[in-house]
Amino acid sequence: MKVSYKVLKKYIPDIKSPEEVAQDLIMHTAEVEEIISQKDDFENIVYGVIKSVEDHPDADSLKLCMVDGGDNELTQIVCGWSNLEVWQGIALARVGASVLWHGQGEPVVMKKTAIRGIDSYGMICASEEIKLKDEFPAKSETEILDLSHIEAKPGTNLAEVLWKDDVILEIDNKAINHRPDLFSHIGVAREIEAIAGKKLGYMMTRSDFSTLPDLGIKNDIPQTVKRYMGLKVSWVQNIESPDYVKDVLASHDIDPKGILVDITNYSLYLYGQPTHCFDADKVKGNIHIRFAVEWEEFSGLNDKDYKLASSDIVIADEVSVLALGWIIWGKGSAVSDSTTNIIIESAWFDQAVVRKSWKRLGLRTDALNVFEKDLVSSMRDTGPSLIIQELKAHLPNIKLESFTDVYPEPTYASEIEFDLDHINNLIGKKYSREEALNILDTIFVTIKDDTLEIPLWRKDITNIADIAEEIARLDGYDKVEMTVPRINLGAITQNPLYSAKREIRNFLVSKWYYEMYTYSFVDESLMNKALGNTNHLVPMKNYLSEEMTHLRWSLIPNLLQALEDNTREYKDMMLFECEKVFIRESEDSVSEYYELSWLEQHTWDLAYYKVQNSVSDLFSKLWVLKYDFQTAKDSPSYAHSTRTADIIVRGQSVGQVWEIHPKVVKNFSLSGRVGFYSLNIEKLVSALYGLVKAKDVSSFQENNFDLNFVVDKSTPGKDIVSAISKADTLIKKVELFDIYESEEKIPGKRSLSFKIYIQSLTETLDDKVKNTLIEEIIKRVEKKGWVLR
Repeated sequence: MKVSYKVLKKYIPDIKSPEEVAQDLIMHTAEVEEIISQKDDFENIVYGVIKSVEDHPDADSLKLCMVDGGDNELTQIVCGWSNLEVWQGIALARVGASVLWHGQGEPVVMKKTAIRGIDSYGMICASEEIKLKDEFPAKSETEILDLSHIEAKPGTNLAEVLWKDDVILEIDNKAINHRPDLFSHIGVAREIEAIAGKKLGYMMTRSDFSTLPDLGIKNDIPQTVKRYMGLKVSWVQNIESPDYVKDVLASHDIDPKGILVDITNYSLYLYGQPTHCFDADKVKGNIHIRFAVEWEEFSGLNDKDYKLASSDIVIADEVSVLALGWIIWGKGSAVSDSTTNIIIESAWFDQAVVRKSWKRLGLRTDALNVFEKDLVSSMRDTGPSLIIQELKAHLPNIKLESFTDVYPEPTYASEIEFDLDHINNLIGKKYSREEALNILDTIFVTIKDDTLEIPLWRKDITNIADIAEEIARLDGYDKVEMTVPRINLGAITQNPLYSAKREIRNFLVSKWYYEMYTYSFVDESLMNKALGNTNHLVPMKNYLSEEMTHLRWSLIPNLLQALEDNTREYKDMMLFECEKVFIRESEDSVSEYYELSWLEQHTWDLAYYKVQNSVSDLFSKLWVLKYDFQTAKDSPSYAHSTRTADIIVRGQSVGQVWEIHPKVVKNFSLSGRVGFYSLNIEKLVSALYGLVKAKDVSSFQENNFDLNFVVDKSTPGKDIVSAISKADTLIKKVELFDIYESEEKIPGKRSLSFKIYIQSLTETLDDKVKNTLIEEIIKRVEKKGWVLR
């Protein structure tokens, strides 16, 4: 939200400096993101008039100009612009001014310069050189900014000439979304005065038009459009707007277009009340507020055509659509310089419906930004009242013809019982009744018989806690003394789910996994890349964008996208995420649980088995004592059909290990093999931290050796691991690290390579012990029908 300091000063003559105002707002209301002084861009740049233009004596392409820049003597400028004329109004950059050379790069400071032997004392500027390219586009690259249409005294600072001599305060919108009254100059002025302990002396204009004949507006959707006002005015003219209206528009970089357009923007930015003027002579018959007909066509003021949906609110006459409900107005009913009769509209629409329409059409305006904050319907008459006040002041012959206010269920000021003791307890500071009421009076909260009446524009104040907040906020939070809470804080038992999540995160990060935080949403295109679709997912009724149409049912698709986004810079990445997923049980039922998923990208063929080893390491950390890998009964679309396994803990599946399908690897522009694992943490919690018998720690060196066995392709590797492990108590760990298959050399078979770790508690193991152990392992394995390779 941008506010003009010049406009604020009009309503608060004794206002503090811009910097002090900004600090007050930061401490009491909202963050001020930036203070923009428009004058800074035009320091030493003035309005000038060319008095003579002569050829340069030593350069055919250059001209020698004498310019009246308001000094006692004319300023000599050497330049080569193509559109130089005597008596032309120009922007003169004096010595010391900063300009952009040809509109690019860092600013250049003007100095006295000799150009082909002739001294030049500054520059005649093009619009792009003083950041005015958008407002004054040049016809060619060789033309200066022509200001001949502006009447000004030579030497006047260009900021003043172009109405850019203001200071703009930019307030953070996010901090005031609950305060629609602050999206206006008057609202901010009220706030500034309240912070200073005063009451703004200006009240919004409110006029009664109810005695006028009926305009004949029909509201066909009263539940969605709770109020619609239309006021017809004749004998108007689109004259130039007064300077104070231009000041308000300039704060939002709006160019004046004549009073019939400017006063609606004036109402928006001064009062925070969006309004619009139709050319009444272009409206055919009665006005209807209705839903659009599916695929109904509409031409907007932006010269674009739209096909509407049946959920879009439209204002229409008997022939065509005049406007798309508070998003954009129609080209066919727009006012022009020939307009003599207008219809002023003001309304309250269901902001959820309006939001859905603008999201679908991709349209966003300042009026919509204010409107979707849920403006107070009972304040919607202030906009037309302000417009009529301004029209009467500058067009005294206007006539009010007719009026309609469709408002079947008016809203009224809310009331709250005043409870000083409760207020003081909430704040932690004792205010007297007089002190509290004086503070509330600055924001127009009045009291009668211990009942507080809240002003219409403060719809955010709904209970006594809000009243306490206003008192503390306006008085200053820094005035509330810090005290120790008078409550007994007993021991807090943490949910084991959160302990498990923390333990998992810490372990994986220690193993060089990168933790990701992805959005909870997916779309059809992402699911298609993963060889799936969104048919079984939970759809979003009011999704934020086309990439966020459904709630995710797995973390893997988004992790795959994150892997694709990062794999250009990094290889063999390992990513994980531990967050909620959402399962569609039925049309009306959705379940959710915390899932842990990780991906490992490898250039070698054993990604699937590497992930299994990673799972074993994690379970060891979490003291999950008994678990098993079993052939998966089913697998998701993005998994390799023959490289899948269910993780079984206490007889139930708590997760799965897979390898990504080669087609999915290709779809996500990945290389090598990608293994992944998904775990339902909530199912696993009951098996965590099992009781473990203490074991002695050996002080002797660990040893290891490798053995390869040829087995049937259907033989699970875990069976061989079990047989090896039972050969002797000296065996501490067995890992599968390689698989070899060749139909030519070992048809129907495969070779599995194992690394076997051995260690004794009493001695260092020599080769004799190791060889004896190897013989015992081979003997046990061969009894199972497997052969040493």
